Amino acid sequence: MRAKSVCFFILLLCTCPEIIGTQIAAQGTTELIEVLDDADTDAERYGILYDLTGQLLESGRKEDKALAVTFSKRLYTTAKRLSDNKLSGPAAYTLALAYRNQRDDRNTDRFMAEAVDFGMKAGQADLIMMAVAERNRLATKARNYREAAAISQRALDYFTKNGDDRSLSSLRAQLKREQAALQRRKREIENETQELSGEVNRLQGEKTRLDGSNQQLKGTNQKLEKENLTRKEQLAKRAKELEESNRELTQTQEEKAAVEARVAESKKEISALGREALEQRTLATEARELLVEAELVRQEAEMKAERQSTQLYAALGAGAALLLLALTFFSRFRVKQRSAKKLELANNEIEAARKQSDELLKNILPVEIAKELKATGKARARSFPDATVLFCDFVNFTQTAERLGAEALVQELDVCFKAFDKIMDNYPGVEKIKTIGDAYMAASGLTTRKVLPNDIVRAALDMQRFLDTEGRKRAELSLPFFSGRIGLHTGPVVAGVVGARKFAYDIWGDTVNVASRIEGKSEPGRVNISESTYDRIKYKFRCTYRGKVEAKNKGLIDMYFVEEELGS
Repeated sequence: MRAKSVCFFILLLCTCPEIIGTQIAAQGTTELIEVLDDADTDAERYGILYDLTGQLLESGRKEDKALAVTFSKRLYTTAKRLSDNKLSGPAAYTLALAYRNQRDDRNTDRFMAEAVDFGMKAGQADLIMMAVAERNRLATKARNYREAAAISQRALDYFTKNGDDRSLSSLRAQLKREQAALQRRKREIENETQELSGEVNRLQGEKTRLDGSNQQLKGTNQKLEKENLTRKEQLAKRAKELEESNRELTQTQEEKAAVEARVAESKKEISALGREALEQRTLATEARELLVEAELVRQEAEMKAERQSTQLYAALGAGAALLLLALTFFSRFRVKQRSAKKLELANNEIEAARKQSDELLKNILPVEIAKELKATGKARARSFPDATVLFCDFVNFTQTAERLGAEALVQELDVCFKAFDKIMDNYPGVEKIKTIGDAYMAASGLTTRKVLPNDIVRAALDMQRFLDTEGRKRAELSLPFFSGRIGLHTGPVVAGVVGARKFAYDIWGDTVNVASRIEGKSEPGRVNISESTYDRIKYKFRCTYRGKVEAKNKGLIDMYFVEEELGS
């Protein structure tokens, strides 16, 4: 970084030696700030500020990084007042380096681009090369290879025209690297597209297979339910048979008790008989008893075997039913697992599509309006008491359109309006409203909190700077170009969404009409504002009073031209 600072310091000594005073040599930061307070001219301030910002940029302290931004802004403002491109280029580059230390890529790229523009106007090849290299780094970091290639191509065209062979060879090599990176990114996108298409086909096939599995599972479940019903009926039948067997066993036991009672009576009779008769009677009785006991044992064995068989069949049936039920639950669990995974993937895809839809809606409408539309399907109108409305249109648009032709006209309008959209994106509080033919409309203050119109005025100045730069490039090529008038007015408006299909966010009120009249009374390349806007920005911008100007249907209005933003 120190080498770059020394390079610019030598460049300043060679081109504008009167700017650098001998008093700042080898002085510290504190001394330079004190010397800066005593400076009498912008030329002296420029030299002191340049050396001071160089020291602050080299410092590793956090507080010095913030001071570097502050004093770099003052350096930049001082260079603009001196109106010397040789000084404005290094000042813009220094401010860009200060923003880079703060990791502010947007402002880094913005002031690097200004450094390139000033460098081309002043013929400072080294400044152009360093600023282009930094812009290429930022574009590559953002994976915007097309923008990086365009930056290198513009510098290459400049050096080709001005004949700087050393810079040309370096830029050609850089452009080749950017084009190669762009081709690699293109191939990556094509591969990702093919992979995504294959994944979609695979998911469709998996869905078809899953549908078939579900149908098969339904058939299996129906079959199992029928088999379970049949087994329940069989078990009920066996239970009924078992109940009948138990009743027969009870009857047999009662018969056995009756036989035992008869045996007891026989024994009593035997005791009354003689020995001989007793022996004969005993033999007969024992034989009958043996026969009866044998029959009873046989019947009990049959009943026991029958009960065991019935219990075995019941246990086997219950086990089979439990096994089938367990298999059914396990099969359903596996299917649910697979379905849950598919559902999760589908939900992720749906969520990605929803996020893409939300981003598109936010790009069309303000964030609060988009949220309300999603929640309720409509957006109520809101009043904003302190909004600032901007109108811009092109001077001699009809004559320029006739010279350009239809296709070239649309292309040039697209270039300008895209650049305006990008400028609006740099200021979060500014909303693009719409384009009407060659007119561009924007507004700020469309929020519940109080906002000064500083950002929308900055955006208007950026728009004129872009049109001026674009016009010079086209003039060098002898091509027609647009120059614009811009007007701003501050006051109350009503904002909302109209229509049910192809709806659009718009604003209404007398403030809009007055802003249109202010723009009509502006001049090419100038930003014209009303007194109500001037009262809110007069401490941040240098303005020129135009007096009271007649506006159609509005009478005399105090108007001001915005010249530039005051330094920090």
